[in-house]
Amino acid sequence: MEQERRHFIEKVEETKLPTDRPVHYIPHHPVAKESSTTPIRIVYDCSCKDGRDNPSLNECLESHPPVMNDITGILMRFRAKKYATTSDLEKAFLQIQLDEKDRDATRFLWLSDPTNTSSPLITYRFKSVLFGATCSPFILSATLLKHFKGKSGETFRYT
Repeated sequence: MEQERRHFIEKVEETKLPTDRPVHYIPHHPVAKESSTTPIRIVYDCSCKDGRDNPSLNECLESHPPVMNDITGILMRFRAKKYATTSDLEKAFLQIQLDEKDRDATRFLWLSDPTNTSSPLITYRFKSVLFGATCSPFILSATLLKHFKGKSGETFRYT
């Protein structure tokens, strides 16, 4: 699996469930898009509940607004200055590691052979921040701001 090869997820041994931290299994489904560089991607549903009385993963997570600039300010700075730069971090959420104690809340099941629905299930968990979690945009923004801060404590202008 590509995500395992890139160290975004890891296999979980199902010998015993941890009792000192939450364990949650995230449902997922494939989305096909032939015109994309990733023709099939996996979509994780962190808003799905596993029963009427149980909260979803997103309901258990803190959600804060991303610490990003207003689009109006960004456009004004693009027009006011002689030069402008942009960047795109590939798979940005997945570049941020989850703490070991939080990983069991991001488990999911996968067929050992996706072409055979009778194949045994494998349990995986995320090692990194995932798309679909309400806290992911804030975690990315806060991480970028931390890294943009210089040694002098001066903050780089993040636009």
